[in-house]
Amino acid sequence: MDTQALKAILLIGTGNAAGKSLLASALGRLLYRRGLKVAPFQAQSTSSMLYTTNQGEQIAYFQAVQAWAARTEPQADFNPRCSGDQSPERVWAVLKQSLERLTQAFDVLVADGVGSPADAYLTGQDVCNLHLAQTLNAPVVLVVDADRGGWLASAIGTLELMDPTEKALVRAIIINKYRGNPDRLKPGRDWLEQRTGIPVVGVMPWLQNLFPSPESIDLFARRRRQSDIETTIAAVRLPHIASFSDLDPLSAEPTVSLRYIDLGQELGYPDAVVLPRSNNLAEDLQALHQSGFAEDLQQYAIAGGTILGIGEGFQMLGRQVVQLQGLDTASQELMGLDLLPISSITTGDWIDRERQATSNYPQAGLPVTSREFRQSYTQILDSQSVQSLFDDSKLGVVSSSQLVWGTYLTDIFDSSPWRRAWLNRLRHQRGLSSLPTGIPDYREHRDMLLDSLADDVAVNINLDRLWAAIGLHFK
Repeated sequence: MDTQALKAILLIGTGNAAGKSLLASALGRLLYRRGLKVAPFQAQSTSSMLYTTNQGEQIAYFQAVQAWAARTEPQADFNPRCSGDQSPERVWAVLKQSLERLTQAFDVLVADGVGSPADAYLTGQDVCNLHLAQTLNAPVVLVVDADRGGWLASAIGTLELMDPTEKALVRAIIINKYRGNPDRLKPGRDWLEQRTGIPVVGVMPWLQNLFPSPESIDLFARRRRQSDIETTIAAVRLPHIASFSDLDPLSAEPTVSLRYIDLGQELGYPDAVVLPRSNNLAEDLQALHQSGFAEDLQQYAIAGGTILGIGEGFQMLGRQVVQLQGLDTASQELMGLDLLPISSITTGDWIDRERQATSNYPQAGLPVTSREFRQSYTQILDSQSVQSLFDDSKLGVVSSSQLVWGTYLTDIFDSSPWRRAWLNRLRHQRGLSSLPTGIPDYREHRDMLLDSLADDVAVNINLDRLWAAIGLHFK
C-alpha cells in the first residue's frame, strides 16, 4: 500500500469520552468546505452503537456521523472489522485492504483513535492509534479532556508514556470541553507548549447542545431539564439490535425523553414503546419470550399502551414469522407477540430502496421519503383489525385502535411531519397541545447541527495554526 498517496490525520484522546469523535466530525466538515473529499476512519472499533449502511454492513455509529459530516455515504471501509482470525497479521491485512480502497476515492482521511493511546500494556497490540499513524505517516492531534479536571497532568502523562518515535508524531494539541473562560488557561497552555514543543491550537468550550451525556448513544443528545420532558418513549435494546440511528430523531426532540431498556429491566409506563430492527430475528424473538419481556409488552398493549415496530420489530409484533430455509433445511416457524394480525415470511432476497409514500395515519396526506429495507413480506390475516399506514399497504399497518404500529420504512422518524404527527397523538392522550409539524426533516436538522459544530470549532480553534501543524496547505 502506498501510504503517501492518501493524506491522513489521526485524533487521539487522553482517555475515553475526550470528545475526539465530535472534533473528527467537525474537521471532516471543515475540510469538506475546503473542497476535499474526506474519509472518516476507525480501525477495529468494538462499539456496540452500530449503524447499518445501505449495503447492509455494520459500522460504528460515530463513523456514520463523521461520514455525514464529510457529506459522504457511510461505508464499511470507514470502520473495517476483522472476523474470525484476530492475529495482528490478519487484522492488518483487512485494514490495508480498506485503506487501499479509500486511497483511490478520497483526498484525506480523518482517523478517530480509540481510548488511550499510551497505555503500556497495549504496546504492539493497538491497531487503532499510534501504530496506525506510523503506518500512514499521519500527523497526530492530541485531544485533552478538560471537563474532568487535571487536564494538564493528563496531557503530560499521555505524552510521557509514548516512546520518542510516537511522541514525534503529535503535531498539535486541542484542549476540549472546558467549562469557563478560556483565557484562564493561557498560563497552562503556554507552559504546555514550552514543555513539549507542541502547539496548543485552541480551547473548545463545553458545547451544551452537542456533547452527549456519558450514557448517551446519540452524538446529538441534548441535556434537558426534567421540566422540559413531556413525552417518554422506551426503545427495547434487543440483544442483536441492528441500528441505533433509526431513533435519533426522537432523541433530538426537545420535549421527548428516549431511553433504551434491556430485557431484564422494568418496562414501566412510557407513553410509547419502540421495537427496533434486529440482525437476528429468531434469537431476539426467543430472548423476548424467555426473558418475560414479551408478556410485559403484551400487558402494556392490553392496558392501552402504544407500540411501534420497525423492520424485524414490526414482524415480531405479528402472530408468527416463518423463516424459509434452503432445499435441504426445514423452514422455521417462530411465535410472535400476537399484537397485530399479521404473518411474516422471510426470504433470502433483500429489498433495499428509497421510497416516496403518502401517509394514511396518524394524519392523512403527509408525504414521506424513507428507506424500505427488508427481506420479508407480510400477510394481513384480518383486514378488519388493521389499516394501511401508507398508500402502499406493503410498507406498514396500524391496528384499528391506533395503538400498535408497524412499518418497513427504517428511517420513518426522519420524516419530521410524520414524526410530529405521531408524537402529537401521544401528546393528545395526555391532554397536551400539538407540536408544529412544519419543520425540516431530521437529515436537514442533523446537517445543520454538524454545520454548527464546525462553526464552533472554527471560532475556538486557530485553524491556520492547526493546518500548518499537520501539514495541510491551502491557498
